[in-house]
Amino acid sequence: MSREIKFFLITFFISLPFWYGVNLAQGNLEKFFYAQISEPLEEINLVQIPQNSQKPNLDLEAKSALSLKINKSDREKILFKKDTQNILPIASLTKLMTALIIMEDSENYDFKKEIIISKEAANQENVPEGGNLNMGEKISIEKLLGLMLIHSSNDAAFALSEVIGVGNFVEKMNQKAESLELKNTHFLNPTGLDPENLHYSPETFDYFNYSTAEDLSRLAKYILNEFPLIYEISVSPPYYQVKNGFSNLSLRENTNLIGGKTGYTDEAGGCMILVLERNENYFINIILGTESASARLTEMQKLIDWIFSV
Repeated sequence: MSREIKFFLITFFISLPFWYGVNLAQGNLEKFFYAQISEPLEEINLVQIPQNSQKPNLDLEAKSALSLKINKSDREKILFKKDTQNILPIASLTKLMTALIIMEDSENYDFKKEIIISKEAANQENVPEGGNLNMGEKISIEKLLGLMLIHSSNDAAFALSEVIGVGNFVEKMNQKAESLELKNTHFLNPTGLDPENLHYSPETFDYFNYSTAEDLSRLAKYILNEFPLIYEISVSPPYYQVKNGFSNLSLRENTNLIGGKTGYTDEAGGCMILVLERNENYFINIILGTESASARLTEMQKLIDWIFSV
C-alpha cells in the first residue's frame, strides 16, 4: 500500500467523528426549526414592534374647521377637517374677496388715488376701533386697504366698493367666486355685515354672505399664489391697537406668519383664516363659528398646536 493511500485512510478515520457530530448538530437544528414552524401560531413567542405614537384627538369648539398643508411642489394634504362643507356666515372673512377684486382691477384702483368718504360709507355698522371714517375726508386706496385688512373697517370696505359702484362690485365678487369654483359661496355686500334683525338658519342663509371652510381654503390658496400682497398688508404694523388679532397667537420656532383675516358678527361667531409657513411648506388654517371673538383665538391656537405636535 502506497504512502499516499495510507495517509488518506488515516485522515478519513480520524475526521469521521467530527463530521458525524456536525451532521448530528445540523439535524438537531433543523428538527428544532421544523418543530417551531409546526407549532400553532399563538404558541410561538413573537417580538412585539412598538407602534408609532399617534396624536390625540382634537376637539374644537367651532362649527367648522380645516387645516391644509401645501408643499413646495404644490401638493396638498388635509391635516384636519371638521364639517368643511357646512355653509356658514363668514363675517369679515368677506374682505379677502373684497381685496382680491381691488387687486385685479388696477385700472380703477391705483393705490395712490384718494377717495372722498361718502355719508353711507362713514355710517357702516360695527366699525371696530380705529376703523371709523368721517364723511368728506380724503383717504388713499392704499390706506383704505390697510384699514380694511388690518382693522377690518367696514367703512373702508364700503368706500372701496363705491369706486365702481357697490352693486357692480358685489357682482364681480360673485363672478370671481364662480370662476374659482367656490360652489357654496355667495356675497351680498363687500363688508361681511349681517342683515339687521335676522338670525342665520338654513331658511335664511341667502340673506347673508356665506361660504364653507372648503371654499375658503381654495380662496386662501388662490390669494397666496396670485396676490400675496393681500396677506402682506394683513400683517403689516397696525395703525391702532388690534384686539383678538394674529399677534395674540403663539407660534412655534421656525414658523412664519404669512397673513390671513379675522371676522366676527353675532350670527357668524368668531372666524379666522391663518396662513403660516414652516420648512418650505404652507399651512392654511380656517376656523368658523366659535362662540366669541376671543374664542376664535383659543380654537385656532389649539389647531396650530395640534398640527405641529409630534
